Formats: sequence, structure tokens, C-alpha cells
Amino acid sequence: MKRWLGVLALVWILPVPGAAQDTTQVRRPDTTAALRPASSVALSLADAIAQARRNSPAYRQVLNNENPAKWGVRNAYGNLLPSVSVSGDMGYTGEGESNFGGGFVRPTSAFLTSAYNLGFFWQLDGRTISGPGQQKALKHATDEDISGASIALQAEITIQYLNALQTAAQVDVTRQQVLRNSDFLKLAKARYEVGQATLLDVRQAEVIKGQSDVALLRATYLNSEAKLDLLRRMGVEPPAPVELIVLSDSFPVQAAEFKLDELLALAEEQNPSLRSLRARQSAATWGVRAAKSEFLPTLQFRAGWSGFTQEFTNGDVLLDEELGRSQALAADCSYNNEVRTALNLGGRVTD
Repeated sequence: MKRWLGVLALVWILPVPGAAQDTTQVRRPDTTAALRPASSVALSLADAIAQARRNSPAYRQVLNNENPAKWGVRNAYGNLLPSVSVSGDMGYTGEGESNFGGGFVRPTSAFLTSAYNLGFFWQLDGRTISGPGQQKALKHATDEDISGASIALQAEITIQYLNALQTAAQVDVTRQQVLRNSDFLKLAKARYEVGQATLLDVRQAEVIKGQSDVALLRATYLNSEAKLDLLRRMGVEPPAPVELIVLSDSFPVQAAEFKLDELLALAEEQNPSLRSLRARQSAATWGVRAAKSEFLPTLQFRAGWSGFTQEFTNGDVLLDEELGRSQALAADCSYNNEVRTALNLGGRVTD
């Protein structure tokens, strides 16, 4: 029997000559590539926190308050400066006729008009003086809000990352239990076949194996849910199927060495929420000062400079008008002289 086993093993090990020497076979495409497992996507805690700071909607909403706070400080300082206004206009009126009634009509020339105005205004009151301090306090409170949101986001992502790691470890433990129960089931069946166990022992092993399978499904579901919750808090879409996302970081268990007094002192000094409330208290104090300063007198200074020009585009119309007026005056003088001469009134009217 051992001889036949040796011959069979030798035949199994030796390659087939025909298959080894056949070089005319057509190479076919690999149709099993789609069945191979896809590569996993590793996600570290640092990457998760960085992506959360870039994409978390709640954190971005708090971060959006930074620019308005900066512009509030700039506007407060800008109110201390005087305001200057410059304006100007130009106009054009075409040629036409002016009717003075009684059939007396005179032509008018087209003309251009221009005007300019330069104004200077400066006002100083208590609210303007206290404005920069109030806006600085509000900006400081906004910065503390952003710092607190950043720390809260980091803590939230870290806790959820640890939860996902915990569920992943639970999946590994449950999978090992499934393998162990599968071995127990095989052992129970083998013992039943040789008469060392009863059918009841086999059924109990099958029940335990089924329970471990259900526990594995439940643990896998909880792990997937924890990963999806982590991605939701990060504000990103899953980069791959959730079962291919692997959390790459691990954390050793260490004993905490803290003292209550030190923790309380550190929290009172560094707690972002408390720091933000203190900054807002300072801003409210500046607001009260600004309200009280409205009872103080207001200093104002105003100056302006303006001008107006008018230019006729057709000077011949004006010359004709003046010439006609001069001729009318000359004719009137001549007529008066003739009348005075005829009546011997003496004297002459000169133009």
C-alpha cells in the first residue's frame, strides 16, 4: 500500500510533458481579475482629522465667521477717518428758439454745462472711539469659538475613530469565535460518526455555530455603521466600499497620570468655551461703554468746494444778438436826436 502511494505521489508531482512543451496555445485574457478582492483604503486618525477640518459642514460654518470679524475691526478703525465725497456732472443743451410772447422769438445757441463738488466730513463721538475696542473683543470671541470648534471636532473624530476600532476588534474576536465553533462542530460530527457523541451534541454544536455566525453579522454591521458615522462626521463621501476601508492607527493602553487640581486649573485656563464666554463678556463691557458714551457731545467738521461752468458752442448767435441789440440802440438814439432837433429841444442823445 505504501508503494502505491509513493507511485501516485510521484505521478502527481511530475509535470505533464505535452503541456510543458506546447508553445502554440493562444494566451487568453484573465477572466478572474474581476473576482479578485479589491485593494483596501487605509485611513489614519491624522488624515481623518485633517479631512474633517477641510470638509466638516458644522466646523466650516463656525470658521466662516472669521472674515466678518476681521472686517468689523477694519470698519471700526475706518470710522475714525474723515469721509471725502467727490461728485461732478456734465450736460448738453441743443440749439433752439426762445419765445418771449407777442411774436418775439429769438434763436438760442447750444451750450455745455459742467459742475463739480468736493466735500469733507469728519465726526467723532464716544461710540466711534469705543468701536475698535468692541470689535477687537468680538473678534477675540470669534477666534475662541473657532478654536473651541476645532478642539471639539478633533475630540469628536477621535472618539468615533476609537469606536470604529472597537467594532473592528469585535469583528475579529467574533470571527475567531466562528472558526472555533466551526472546529467544534466538525469535532462533534467526527465523534458522532465514531460513536463517541450523540446527535444532540451535534445539534448543540450547530446551534452554537449558527449563533456565532449571527454575532459575526451583527458585529460586521456595527463596524460598517461606525465607519459610515465617522465619514459623516468628517463630511466626506466613502472613498471605497465601507468594508474595504481600514483604520490603520492603533493606540496602546496606558495608565492615566492626572491630578484633579491640575486638570481643574488647566480647564479653567484653556477651556475654549470658557475663554469664548470671557471674550464675549469683554465685548459686552465695551458695548456698555459705547452706549454710555452717547451722552457725551459729538464733534463734527464739514467743508466743501463746488463750481459751475457754462459754455456756448455757437458764438455767432451771441454776436448776432449783441449786434442786433447795438443796432437797435443806435437806431433809437438816431430817432431821439431827430425828434429833439425837430422840436428844438437841444442836446443830442449819443449812443
